[in-house]
Amino acid sequence: MEIITTARHFEMTPEIREHAEKRLEKLRRFLGGVDEVHVVLATERYRQIAEIALHARGTEVISRSVSDDMLASIDRVVDRLERQLERLTARRKRNRKMRRTPRLDLAQSEPAALGSAATDEDEEEEGSGLDEEMDFSPVVVRGDQFHPDPISVEKAIEILRDRNEDFMLFKNTQSQKINLIHVRPDGNYGLVETA
Repeated sequence: MEIITTARHFEMTPEIREHAEKRLEKLRRFLGGVDEVHVVLATERYRQIAEIALHARGTEVISRSVSDDMLASIDRVVDRLERQLERLTARRKRNRKMRRTPRLDLAQSEPAALGSAATDEDEEEEGSGLDEEMDFSPVVVRGDQFHPDPISVEKAIEILRDRNEDFMLFKNTQSQKINLIHVRPDGNYGLVETA
């Protein structure tokens, strides 16, 4: 993993560079296939800005934080990046698991569901054909990603972060319409309003 550090409008000290690299070590468990990490540290008037971009296997994860202290900005941006990587890892595991979930043909499972008394020999004969005809496809899983009470967009983002979900439906207090808030691949949030 290659770490590229850039400083804009301020002098980078060795302790700031060391702090950034030490904090990035915390993300080592997620960074198995990371090609490069680009850390940009900048000063604009009184604001200290830290931005980190990870490039791994065709995926780019970017996070940015602004505060009055550069070390605090680095800490915040690494924490945000860790949450993004956790969500990305969980999403990949969930998608991988959904692809492996078997779907059995209803005709094959009816005798067991009706309580027919099959012998062990019958089950062995049927079991050998079952493996060959097993079809893998996604399964619909219902969730509670709807908030029934009217809330603001900011409150919806808070709830989404707390639940560690990818999306949520809610009724917007300003427009009184059903909205969808979702986590974008770049870590930002997307808002979809109904017409």
